[in-house]
Amino acid sequence: MGRFETLSIIDAQGALIGEDPALDPELYQTMYRNMVLSRALDRKMLALQRQGRIGTYAMLEGQEAVQIGSALALEPNDFVFPSYREHGVQVTRGLPMEVLLAYWKGLPNAAWDIEKYRTGIVAVPIASQLPHAVGYSYMTQLRGEETVAVTYFGDGATSEVDFHSGMNFAGVWKTPTVFICANNLYAISVPYEKQTASETIAQKAEAYGFEGLRVDGMDPIAMYLATKLAVRRAREGRGPTLIEAMTYRYGPHATADDDSLYRDPAEVEAWKERDAIERLRRFLVRRGEWDERVGEKVRDEVADAVEAAVVGLEAEPLPERDDAVRHGFARIPEHIVDQLHAMERSHGEPETEFGEDEIWRVGHDELPDGPTESWTMAEAINAALGEAIERDEGVVVMGEDVGLAGGVFRVTEGLQERFGEQRVIDTPLNESGIVGTAVGMALAGARPVAEIQFDGFVYPAFDQIVSHLGRFRFRTRGLSSVPVVVRFPNGAGIGAHEHHCDSPEAYFVHAPGLVVICPSTPIDAKGLLAAALTGDDPVIFLEPKVLYRAGRDEVPTDHYTLPIGRARVRREGTDLTLVTYGGMVPVALKAAERSDFDVEVIDLRTLFPWDRETVLESVAKTGRLLLVQEPQGSAGVAAEVAAVVAEEAMYDLKGPIVRVTGFDVPWPQFAIEKHALIDAERVLAGINQTASA
Repeated sequence: MGRFETLSIIDAQGALIGEDPALDPELYQTMYRNMVLSRALDRKMLALQRQGRIGTYAMLEGQEAVQIGSALALEPNDFVFPSYREHGVQVTRGLPMEVLLAYWKGLPNAAWDIEKYRTGIVAVPIASQLPHAVGYSYMTQLRGEETVAVTYFGDGATSEVDFHSGMNFAGVWKTPTVFICANNLYAISVPYEKQTASETIAQKAEAYGFEGLRVDGMDPIAMYLATKLAVRRAREGRGPTLIEAMTYRYGPHATADDDSLYRDPAEVEAWKERDAIERLRRFLVRRGEWDERVGEKVRDEVADAVEAAVVGLEAEPLPERDDAVRHGFARIPEHIVDQLHAMERSHGEPETEFGEDEIWRVGHDELPDGPTESWTMAEAINAALGEAIERDEGVVVMGEDVGLAGGVFRVTEGLQERFGEQRVIDTPLNESGIVGTAVGMALAGARPVAEIQFDGFVYPAFDQIVSHLGRFRFRTRGLSSVPVVVRFPNGAGIGAHEHHCDSPEAYFVHAPGLVVICPSTPIDAKGLLAAALTGDDPVIFLEPKVLYRAGRDEVPTDHYTLPIGRARVRREGTDLTLVTYGGMVPVALKAAERSDFDVEVIDLRTLFPWDRETVLESVAKTGRLLLVQEPQGSAGVAAEVAAVVAEEAMYDLKGPIVRVTGFDVPWPQFAIEKHALIDAERVLAGINQTASA
């Protein structure tokens, strides 16, 4: 078959085009029933939305053949990564209709067990699920399993960066992944010819080194056979396949859309003449395998099933208020419990009680008594990574140049030689792909460590981090964990070009569902990274690049962890409290030693959730607070600490809170970097201002 030919098995009249595929007659009956089910569900959902009983809804009518034909070609253990229009796939895979309905009704997804039903939850950011499918299939292939990951998306998604990252990673890694593009010719209102200059979407696969197929997406039998072929190839270790299914959505993109603005009604009617359900019915009539009574029975059964699901769902009471704060983390940080209680009190509601096992309780530092070695921070991080790979077969280290080169700062040096290319992976240069595939790996049970080469390079991965990494546990009501650690060097002071000296921590502190860590010593770096690699929450691990080799600690060589969420008092004092973190810790300590005042220096270590208890106790003792951070001041970590102290300890303060921060502009070029760097003199001035106010 040429690359521009479209595979069809039956025409619009149900007549065979070429040889009979000789499939099981029962399969045809199942195809028909499931397509009718999907359409009845779709129409019922549309009616519910018009009645105000569910939220905005994305219809599938017209695309049943793509979904049912492909879904029936999968094995039970294969895994589906959907977009937001794959209701037919999900129901065919066994997802109960009431679970699907609950999503569109805006209810928590407590019953959407992605492992049980082997289908991921709805992915709203376009194309972002493609790297997940690739990462998932990478891990199943690494473990020698025969699982194939299948991901669905529309023609508009092929313009997104994650279409490229998913396809490219799959081609390079030769993963058992099947990409199914439902080309319905419109991305909301934008037609195909304004979306891409290529003649077909299928041909895009050639650029990534694997096969692309174009299929009549109104022909369920052709979809079944094409998917069966692609899945078999993937299972045999022959890599991924892209299937472009030429189809059409009869209705608008979603209930908030008016398709009459951009489509000719005659075009819609012409596509309806090719309808998949009627086409399959005619095929069965020609074979003498159609019973009109059976068809009526199927329609009645489907209508009854959909109605029962709707009635059952609407009979369920809404969850209580506390459900809004559960499942964002493996355990609920105490300040979030306080936020909930404040909301409950304002509404005259009783405060929710939580069990000890539900609350994030932060311990204290404990180091092993065994041997130590004098290590830099870079060496300590390397040791923690090597130890984690040895202890847990699910740990993989991945990123640009992390293998053979050992990373640009040589932090991962020697790990690939010790553990091999499949566990320490030199990835393509694509940050969104690095984090996106790590998400998929985590969903497959792995513990990926994704390295971003420099702080200013993390922005292309921002969507994957904030839309998926930080939200997946909450999205699945705690049923799915994504324990990914995203590491990158952080901060300025090395005389580097633009984007090599950013401090973007505030973005990630603000993003829900993420733990953010920034150590300042080799001991802390090893212990906190080890803790991150044994927890169930996703972690952003910031490594101050000025401290990689700035000094040495006697670091325990045995395994140990340090409590995430616990600050450390680096210097005791009575006159004022100085709170800082990362690369500013040694600067603050230097300034404190030179000061005439007795300064207590607190190293936050964890930026979210940060240690309120230690800071508030110190402020109660000293009565004064100075906050020091390297990046710009507006809406930063220092601002958050200042706000909490002002709320909870205002009467402990003897003077105003003072902040020493970077300028609210981009970091200057390295030749004049010193003009923006916070040094001991600047901190000392802040100490004097705070103490004398």
